Amino acid sequence: MSDLLSPIWERADALEPLFSGDEVGAWADGVAKRLAEYGLIRQVENAGSVVCDACAGGHVEEVTLVKSPRGAPMRAYIHCPEHGRVRVKLDRLRQWEVDFTGVAGAVSHALELAGNVEEVVSGRVWFLGKATVAAKSRALFLARGLTWEDARDILGASARLNAAKSAIVFAAGDVPPEGIWNGDPPPVVALKTVAALDKDGFMVDRDHLEALLSSGRKKAQAVTIVSFPTPAGTAWPDVRLTVTDADLRVEARGKRKDYTFQGAGFEERRKKGAPDCLWALLKAFGTHGGVLPFKAVDEKTRTNLKQYVSDLRQRLAALLPGIEGESISYEKKDKSYHTAFKVSCEDALQFPMPPGTSWTDVSIAANGGTGIRISVSSTEKFAVSGYADEGDDSTHQWEGAEREGSVERTYDLRTLGLADDRDRPNRAGQALLAVLAGKGTVQRKADDKGMLELCGVLSKLMGLDGSPFEFAEIEEKWVALFDAEKDL
Repeated sequence: MSDLLSPIWERADALEPLFSGDEVGAWADGVAKRLAEYGLIRQVENAGSVVCDACAGGHVEEVTLVKSPRGAPMRAYIHCPEHGRVRVKLDRLRQWEVDFTGVAGAVSHALELAGNVEEVVSGRVWFLGKATVAAKSRALFLARGLTWEDARDILGASARLNAAKSAIVFAAGDVPPEGIWNGDPPPVVALKTVAALDKDGFMVDRDHLEALLSSGRKKAQAVTIVSFPTPAGTAWPDVRLTVTDADLRVEARGKRKDYTFQGAGFEERRKKGAPDCLWALLKAFGTHGGVLPFKAVDEKTRTNLKQYVSDLRQRLAALLPGIEGESISYEKKDKSYHTAFKVSCEDALQFPMPPGTSWTDVSIAANGGTGIRISVSSTEKFAVSGYADEGDDSTHQWEGAEREGSVERTYDLRTLGLADDRDRPNRAGQALLAVLAGKGTVQRKADDKGMLELCGVLSKLMGLDGSPFEFAEIEEKWVALFDAEKDL
């Protein structure tokens, strides 16, 4: 795609992918510097011989280096049969080589792949990372020398490539015949057809890649999904999702990426420009802080909830490739689905308060330095089976009964809007931690902004009218109406 990269592709299958000083000197100004900046080439040891440029013979001669008189710069000479001693510019001795590990890194970065680049077969095959391409979660590889005599053996020795269920192989040089593969050949894409180096940097045309891999499919994806560049070793508890009506923020181990619902793959196929039912389900999880009771969804959704959750798991696995384990589990004891990741719905988080409860039924305890556990006691009504004696007969009947129960949720301060994106408590978060440390009381003025903001956050979260605190004017202290504990 780019003339700037053509020297890389032309030299990719050479046994020694070197560029001489003469070759680099013929490139346009700044090309070598840019290729080196992006890690595509690197300077290596100077050449010990050069082609004579003093005659038309094209002969190659060894270079003699001379440093005299004392303090003078180094000079280089060759011997020409026609012209005798010929001085050689030192720039002609410089050499560069294609840095294939750098090329692998550039491709991985451009495609925002999940995981780390790894050399699978020394100097020949590299694992680039994982991504969702053409509606499939795929492992991507870079290979060179695919038309060499030993290519079949090299590929056969690449255990990671052979173990990949849906692989894509980028050929740095020529695309090989299908016969070199031991089994079904994976899609092989010549890197020169999708890569470019322009003013914005090294780029890979993802749309063109999608089109190449979607050919022959009855229904191609309406929108190209750029999967999240999941850092290596990420587990679902490391992931945080923040959902709004139309956007999604994904964070994991210091990486962050914002998506529209279309870009994340949640667009309704039959009604363009609108999110689908799985987006609504993800928002529901966000509203409930990652714990979705079976009864929290409407009856129509409840009928297919198990299938919807299964589909959402697959959607999230495509968006965040490379994470092992289940993203959402079902807990029988409370008949709820629980996310393994943190999720919140902006401005809509709601604690599932049982009917008829008040602040005096609420207990809040610190959970480490960055979270809290909220528990609300309630009276649960249920039916019991029994028999009533009527003379000689016993009649079966159902009777109402009550038992004490509780609803519990654990939140981190950031999910509640009480900490920044580095988990540092803001003034309302600091106020809450002070209240919990004081077991329900804190010495602050009536107009303390942190306490006033905290009142708003807790009232909105719990859905209760009235302040969660009383203010004692004489002592100038705030007293919680809920039970406050320093730590679990």
